Amino acid sequence: MSLSAEYCSDKTGDWGGGGGGGALAHQRRLIRGLLVWATLLTLGLGTLITLHFIHRESPAPSEPQVWLRSVIYTLKNKETPLMVFSPYWKDTDKVKLLQWITVRPVFIEVEVKGKEKLMVKEDGQYFLYLQVTLHPQEKANHTITLQSEQREVILKGIINGSKGSTIFMANGIPLDSSDTLIVTCHPEAKIQAFHTETFLGVIKLSST
Repeated sequence: MSLSAEYCSDKTGDWGGGGGGGALAHQRRLIRGLLVWATLLTLGLGTLITLHFIHRESPAPSEPQVWLRSVIYTLKNKETPLMVFSPYWKDTDKVKLLQWITVRPVFIEVEVKGKEKLMVKEDGQYFLYLQVTLHPQEKANHTITLQSEQREVILKGIINGSKGSTIFMANGIPLDSSDTLIVTCHPEAKIQAFHTETFLGVIKLSST
């Protein structure tokens, strides 16, 4: 996965607040560092998730700079409070509410029934990042939204099917222990289910 600094800036919002060209360049360097760490950890945990479910009897279908510094510092810690969620649907399914699985439910757990709701277990400051990749046959525009019951929309973006099939979004936000998260695709679409193409990552930066 390769993302330009301009693309990351667009998707994560204008966090700089008038710092000028030097501040913007510094922010982009922080974003690139974050994405490198997050991607490596995501791929590693995604592989672990895949191996875990292969061996089961019933296998599953296949703000601003302060936030960024905090994320990068946390990722460098050996005991990174990171959770990665992989798809729980088939490539051939038409998906509206995305379903997820994870090997290690620490501070967020997947609802047993339906696997669409992610239930926050601990108050804290979190960094969420989401990548969704549509099936190549999907040519229409699709809106991808990550929202919570308490804070409504956290991440939202549009995939222009005629120009590309993947979207990556990220945001830092406080979450309460009673909150739940869901990811939706509108209109419903075939979404790639391999863990390197579609995934959701959550990093707990601190407790509140």
